[in-house]
Amino acid sequence: MQQAKNIIIVGGGIGGAATALALYKAGFEAVVYEQAQELLEVGAGIALWANATHILKNLGLLEDAISVGCLTTNYQFNSQSGKELVNIPVDGFELPAVGIHRAELHQLLWRNVSSEKFVLGQTFERFEQEGKKICAHFTSGLTVIGDALIGADGLRSRVRAVLKGNQPPIYRNFKTWRGLTDYVPSGYRPGYIQEFLGCGKGFGFMMLGKGRMYWYAAAIATEAQKDAQLGRGKELEIMFQDWFASIPELIRATDEADILTTDLYDRAPTQPWSKQNITLLGDAAHPMLPTMGQGACTALEDAFVVAKCLKDQPDPIAAFQEYEFLRFPRTKLIVEQSLRSGKMGELNNPFAVALRNTFMKLMRTPISNSFMSLQAYRA
Repeated sequence: MQQAKNIIIVGGGIGGAATALALYKAGFEAVVYEQAQELLEVGAGIALWANATHILKNLGLLEDAISVGCLTTNYQFNSQSGKELVNIPVDGFELPAVGIHRAELHQLLWRNVSSEKFVLGQTFERFEQEGKKICAHFTSGLTVIGDALIGADGLRSRVRAVLKGNQPPIYRNFKTWRGLTDYVPSGYRPGYIQEFLGCGKGFGFMMLGKGRMYWYAAAIATEAQKDAQLGRGKELEIMFQDWFASIPELIRATDEADILTTDLYDRAPTQPWSKQNITLLGDAAHPMLPTMGQGACTALEDAFVVAKCLKDQPDPIAAFQEYEFLRFPRTKLIVEQSLRSGKMGELNNPFAVALRNTFMKLMRTPISNSFMSLQAYRA
């Protein structure tokens, strides 16, 4: 059977760009169709654990990522006042963990693929099967034909909606804020991601490359809850005024324009992701809460595995079945673990929070082992 060569990728975020690069290195012609007019990533940071830096190494990007990122040695959970609950060393693998700006990672991926392979300003509308080919239609009137189609178009994936029906994602009762600043608080421990857990809210911060500090906050909120009239920064200062001293310091040091906010969603893990020569990847397939820090990491894993399956299997239908078989159990586990972790953050009663903190201290070893097992995976 003639191997699939021309792959249509819908979505040019981290998952789509990584897939394009992995396919290019595997000898495929892949073109990314992205609805945005520019390839931009939001001003936020991510942790690339060893399971993800393994992918970057295989794509030839690890040294570049280290040069623009910051090596991470520990993941520390604390009470809101700063008392340590769990401290997980993350530098014991053969590969490093790296804190990096999403935009820096995105650039590393797409600049290694020819710019002509990214077609911008194209919103996917529908697809049609034409024999063994797939025909993708875009709202601009553009129509393209390929051997296979990969939907990497995010949480509210249009490819997913056409493939599986337009069920909305599940709102998980949390609103998040993300900030970026050059200010490094005196309480920062070099190499650490520090998270602080309180009553129905949490805060964390980590160093990225180029001397930038990234912080994130989450609090119980109604869906689409509006910002406070006094502004995001002031609202957060009040919310976290009596927390560990570095937290209000970081909020005050961040420009209002550099504070982003989003609601948190996921989906219950379900199969199939694929239909004949069409499949899903990243958030389009398995959106998860950010509590385990594995969203971008699993998208990188998906990209590497789907390219390998397409290279090993001449028939894209069989390749996508193999890809889904390999990826579903792992991503299901992480989606479910992320949700359980999020539920722990919902505790809003001081007595329940005190019990949670005591439980975390008692369960340090199992918590650490669970976290490390996710990072030990090699796609």
